[in-house]
Amino acid sequence: MTSTNEQPDTAAPFDPGRPGPGPGPGPGSDPDRDPDRDPGLGPGPDPDPDAGPGTVELRRVMPASGGPGTRLRVVLLCSDDPLHTYLRTLLAARLDLVATVLEPGDAQRRRQRRKRRHYDLAARRYQEWRSRITGRSRRRARFFDRLAEGLPPVGSPCHTVESVNDRSARELVAELAPELTVVCGTMILGRRLLTSTPGVIVNLHGGWLPEYRGNHGYYFAYKAGDWERVGATLHLVVPTLDTGPVLARVRPETRPRDTDERLSARAGQLAALRLVELALAYEQGTTLTAVPQPDRGTTYRHRDRTPTGELLLWLRRRAGRHRVPVRPAYRDGGT
Repeated sequence: MTSTNEQPDTAAPFDPGRPGPGPGPGPGSDPDRDPDRDPGLGPGPDPDPDAGPGTVELRRVMPASGGPGTRLRVVLLCSDDPLHTYLRTLLAARLDLVATVLEPGDAQRRRQRRKRRHYDLAARRYQEWRSRITGRSRRRARFFDRLAEGLPPVGSPCHTVESVNDRSARELVAELAPELTVVCGTMILGRRLLTSTPGVIVNLHGGWLPEYRGNHGYYFAYKAGDWERVGATLHLVVPTLDTGPVLARVRPETRPRDTDERLSARAGQLAALRLVELALAYEQGTTLTAVPQPDRGTTYRHRDRTPTGELLLWLRRRAGRHRVPVRPAYRDGGT
């Protein structure tokens, strides 16, 4: 998911009979638009011929106490990256966000230290240090603060926990009984939390699946010049990491001076907007199509993004040997 987490994706049992979000219209294309607020859309990669059988269609089962106009109950499990704060504000403005369970980055680092995962912790610390020194942290915060301008303040509670797998967090989510649980930026969910969470669980993954699983999907696609797959994925969660049926993929607009970090922010925005579109349409009873992933791709960790690799990429960019093409934004899925 995001670079604030050791392993940003989650795992949860998936039952095709459960309700899930549905498709909706996407942002339009306007020659006078602000591309950071209203991403234009263009053609994407060709349909995947290896997806195979097993496509899942999900339709909301209306609560017994309400009809088609009944609001969709949503719970957000997230960390404290600026994207997560923006996503919380957006969900609260557009949907019935009943609560947020926040697992701070500091708590995630403490858990790594207790488990003596020193290599992983050092790699994570390096990324945080690099982000501060280069100003990436400030730019990312400004980007998402700007997107949240004009949105109403969040009225639902935010519960800060040491771990989303704590008993208190499990009991809270079960008591809230969400129809949709959105996950973005937490550590891996434990099996007890997965089995006790009702409804559908959707992960906002910072990478194009199945090719870029794990951490830093934007960076590794950018580094490889795989411009069609510098994007984010919305997928249903299953017991294995980043392998659940895909609801939608998005790819941000690319421009010649873009870095992977600029593309990461724009893709996060586009994925958040797409998630809200799907949830709003599902709220009205629209059927969602989830497509199984082919069995391929690479799983990356923080440790795979090394200072040497970043230096070589920077030198290629400075020498004009790593050119970013001009491409429109793109989204798929959910129909």
